[in-house]
Amino acid sequence: MKMSREMEVAVSAAREAGRVLMSHYGNAKIERKADRSLVTQADIEAEEAIRSLLGREFPGHSFLGEESGLEERGSDFVWVVDPLDGTTNYTIRNPFFCTAIALTYRGEPVLGVVYNPHQDELFRAEKGRGAYLNGQKLEVSPKEELGDSVVTFCHSRTREGVERIGGIFAAVKTATNKFRQLGASNLELCYVASGRTQGHMVPDVNTWDVAAGVVVVREAGGEVTDFRGRPYTLASRDILATNGRIHGRLLELLSGR
Repeated sequence: MKMSREMEVAVSAAREAGRVLMSHYGNAKIERKADRSLVTQADIEAEEAIRSLLGREFPGHSFLGEESGLEERGSDFVWVVDPLDGTTNYTIRNPFFCTAIALTYRGEPVLGVVYNPHQDELFRAEKGRGAYLNGQKLEVSPKEELGDSVVTFCHSRTREGVERIGGIFAAVKTATNKFRQLGASNLELCYVASGRTQGHMVPDVNTWDVAAGVVVVREAGGEVTDFRGRPYTLASRDILATNGRIHGRLLELLSGR
């Protein structure tokens, strides 16, 4: 299926950001933000490369970047960008990191590109057009038992976020011992979409950490909700993405958390 113009540009922007990230890989200058999270010069340069290309091609669209914030242009379309998802992994030369670009329309993610430049894996999806990894169509895992499933998680750095994930970990770990934190939510969502894992969850989620991956999971046949089972939107506080088959069981474990 021919890619839309928006997808073509997003793919080009993700690959350009990937080149920026790899040019700094292994020698990135590290600083700390106010919330104690890490930021590198690579984050900033990669976001600027994405912003420049998207702004040139779609000057009327709004832009939300993790590093630069919101550039509001009064459009129904907003590009949501995480230039380096998995910064800690990146700084310790763990190759599990990515660039993530989503396009939202009236608050709904409708296009997503997630690129891991170290592995040269590019995941992409558009609403109604399917999900792909390097051109090959994706489909979620057929596994039906939570005990046989690999589920990953992330969480915020707030006190509440740490306390919430502590309770969640105890509940889920007893149901499946394959419960892991990999450190880059958009990429972890793409692992659900590709059938490598069966679920991913984040309490207290940031939009840019998941918006691109949400589209990929949905278009691969997966299910994405908040912890109460309501369809995920950009206003959702939490996110649970699965192959659909283990979704109900995980919602039971997350009830009240």
